[in-house]
Amino acid sequence: MIQSFNPTMKVSLNWLKDFVDVPADPRELKSRLTMLGLGVESFTADGEDEILEAEITTNRPDCLSHYGIAREIATTYLKPLKRLDVVVKESEPAASGEIGIEILNPDLCARYCGRVIRNVEVKPSPQWLARRLQAVGLRPINNVADVTNYVLMELGHPLHAFDLARLAERQIVVRRARPGETLKMLDGATRALTVDNLVIADAGRPVALAGVMGGEESAITAATKSVLLESAWFDPVTIRRTAKMHGLHTEASHRFERGADIEMAPLALDRAAELIRELAGGEILRGLLDVYPKPRKRERIVLRRGEILRVLGTEVAGEDVERILPPLGFAVERDGSEGWNVIPPSFRLDVTRQVDLIEEVARHFGYDHLPARLIPAPPRAERDLLREKESALSQRLVSLGYREIITTSMIDPAENLKFSGSQSVVLENPLSQEASALRTTMIPSMVAALRWNLDRDREDLRFYEFGKVYWFAPDGIPKERRVLAIGLTGNRRSISVHESAKAADFFDLKGDLESLWEIFDLGQVTFISEDGGGYEPGIHGRFSRGGKALAAFGQLAAEAAAAYKLRQAVFVAEIDLDALLNCDLRSKAFRPYSKFPAVARDFSLLVPHGISYRRLTETLQSLDLPDLVEFRPVDLFLGGAIGSERYSLLLRLTFQNSTHTLTSEEVAAAGQRIVEALELIGVRLRA
Repeated sequence: MIQSFNPTMKVSLNWLKDFVDVPADPRELKSRLTMLGLGVESFTADGEDEILEAEITTNRPDCLSHYGIAREIATTYLKPLKRLDVVVKESEPAASGEIGIEILNPDLCARYCGRVIRNVEVKPSPQWLARRLQAVGLRPINNVADVTNYVLMELGHPLHAFDLARLAERQIVVRRARPGETLKMLDGATRALTVDNLVIADAGRPVALAGVMGGEESAITAATKSVLLESAWFDPVTIRRTAKMHGLHTEASHRFERGADIEMAPLALDRAAELIRELAGGEILRGLLDVYPKPRKRERIVLRRGEILRVLGTEVAGEDVERILPPLGFAVERDGSEGWNVIPPSFRLDVTRQVDLIEEVARHFGYDHLPARLIPAPPRAERDLLREKESALSQRLVSLGYREIITTSMIDPAENLKFSGSQSVVLENPLSQEASALRTTMIPSMVAALRWNLDRDREDLRFYEFGKVYWFAPDGIPKERRVLAIGLTGNRRSISVHESAKAADFFDLKGDLESLWEIFDLGQVTFISEDGGGYEPGIHGRFSRGGKALAAFGQLAAEAAAAYKLRQAVFVAEIDLDALLNCDLRSKAFRPYSKFPAVARDFSLLVPHGISYRRLTETLQSLDLPDLVEFRPVDLFLGGAIGSERYSLLLRLTFQNSTHTLTSEEVAAAGQRIVEALELIGVRLRA
């Protein structure tokens, strides 16, 4: 029988005394156990007993039992721990003739043990057993079910009892659930099973949800005469997913999903079988059925004195190491004078490395006994170029008025489809529909952040975020890459007594991106106007470098803005951060100012509508004029006498030389070259 889960574990001092001589003062014991990392929160009197309330950390399932905590007490107080020796009184015939056990998924169930007990009398438990269960927060049910819960709290290994007569063809099959199967559980609810669920089945149907809860149709009742007692080891990840899927968290699943002790399975089974024989009568049939296809062994770990000194900052005597580790279940063998070969016990799955052993030594040696001292050698400082580049980007964006935000990478899959055609990476156990997939683009997260602030009357917003996007590669494996998202809305310039408000537009965002490119040695970066992708037509473009996209940006499309209930224009950009950070930072070098005056010349040009300003820029740069230090558009005129096929652009060019004052002839010659080059692409001077 499996009862609902209690988030904290109640520990009876009287129960602990069955295994170790517990110190009389519970306050001192509470303090000592807390120093060992067992998190004892409080203790209360319960008649002649004291009950400790402990919150055991996830990595210590071995302490989710009285015997496990007694092991810690015995080690820290140098007390002997009672051995777990169980003698089972068996009867004929052999149990193998009464039940068959088969494991179809040994990767999910590595071991399954069973014992058969006949002629039992199911009745209320004796007072001593009922009181112990009540003291630790469990409700007595009947002598068979109570024994399984008693052994669970005593040894930490979950058990389950089946009515043998209610198992079809007296078969146990450990397998995945089949499509369409259901199971009515002990809590009275009928649950639909999936192929991701591991079940215990008889010859025809599931009778228990493995590691979580038993089924009602095979439960122990007052009419039960023959009992099949099971003890198994299940894959922690599978149990965790199953428990979460069905909204169940039981004492059994709490232990299995953290990693039960595979070697405790037969011992806990024998302990429970013998208790049932004593309390419910009957005979234990000869032989323990143990299906264990691939026995597991722990790997040896080498522990060195020098590493203890390096990690803890002090020497720990070899005698202390050999005093601490063996009582905790570790097999310790000296390896010369400088270390030990250590094999962790089966119940300590959290110990896999040398540093884990050092932590065990430190816990029982006492953290308060470790000296406060500096690390003997200063840490090696290395230049972090990646961090420097990210910092340079952040500094530039902050200087442009942007603020950094952090959003979740989990969104609704429908949000991805608005801005990306990539298939969403859907989570198996989502928190909600709104957070059931990883984002394939950061635009939805940025727009949501802008909307949240706009809804709170913050109208002038500039945000940026470093994050990741996720997608499926052609081989079906999920991939990720880093992205820099930028969001802009509101005014470029707020209204004041001196000037009117000026709304931010596409070119503000474009200019900010170009400011970012100045930080890096990118070479030639090309701007291309585009349409689509969730952006407003004609107000969307991208920057590319070497034929590869570097950034896509533009104004959010009117349909998307309406869907998000945005009341003003929003401009967003998404930059391939990995591609940008692969480039070197542009080196900074001082160039002396010229002592000689600059000369400005205005060129009024007639430009065909098919010629972009980028084409003009490339043409001027291709001339490689050393005295041309700057050029920029200062006026634009459309329509009127110009006509519909051209537009008028006033281009201001600045000439300057660092060694002499330019003559009018030199400026005129440079201007003539410029005019001739522009005429080749169809641009001419206005008459």
